[in-house]
Amino acid sequence: MGKVLLCTGGYAENPYHFESICANVYCVEELCYLLAGNPFMIDAEIMDKKLAEWLDQECGLTELCHQLLTLLRRGSQPGIFVNTILDYVNYLDQEERRKIDEVLKNNIGLNQYEKLKKQGDYLIRNGSYQMAIMEYDKLLLKLPETESALQPFILHNIGVAYSHLFQFESAAKYFKKAYELSGNETSGMQYLMAVRQQLSEGEYVSFIADNGQYYELSLKVEQLYENARGQFEATQDNIMLSALKIYKDEGNAVSYYEDIDRIISELKEEYRECVTQ
Repeated sequence: MGKVLLCTGGYAENPYHFESICANVYCVEELCYLLAGNPFMIDAEIMDKKLAEWLDQECGLTELCHQLLTLLRRGSQPGIFVNTILDYVNYLDQEERRKIDEVLKNNIGLNQYEKLKKQGDYLIRNGSYQMAIMEYDKLLLKLPETESALQPFILHNIGVAYSHLFQFESAAKYFKKAYELSGNETSGMQYLMAVRQQLSEGEYVSFIADNGQYYELSLKVEQLYENARGQFEATQDNIMLSALKIYKDEGNAVSYYEDIDRIISELKEEYRECVTQ
């Protein structure tokens, strides 16, 4: 269960619009949610006098408005401006604040396209795979030729996001594009892994036979699979599955199916969280 937040100020009749990400906010809590979920939008453009005045006129937060206007007059950094808003609402805990501060630190010196790419990376690291795909797709649409070096990295990461969503056909498509553009071995191996997840053992062997250019990479993929199998045997998940097999072999159908239903429900809930974040 998430933490309960006490609302601060009022709910605006007229929203504040962030043109850079095409989003409206109607209260300071929505503003904090937007800033926390999109830390790469925290730059000089966020320090707008109109935002401070909106918080006063539409949300009734006169004190916060005065604090922000003072920071503007002093020429403070965007991170201080945003942290003042977050502190006023007491929106984030210490660990969440540390993550944002780290993003701001790494944000220095990046151009707008690199920032957008980093935003997608941030979403993947935090398990928001569907949102990451949307961010990367928008970036690809506006990526200029001068920034084409970013393209294979973006394509690869879209493949990573789709893999986490178990959409291996889509993942394979993006890994392949990334590999063809960059020749990066990791993208090539990820492509073969995504293909392997879609095919039977015999079909995959035939695929490699028909696509000899991937033969050397396929050997490295098989080695990774062998290593993963060895590591899995020592995990708690493997112990649990072994116990379920004993239930089944002994004819204890009730315990077997109860545990299977519980595991499936947990996995479904995890997947729903991934696609709705």
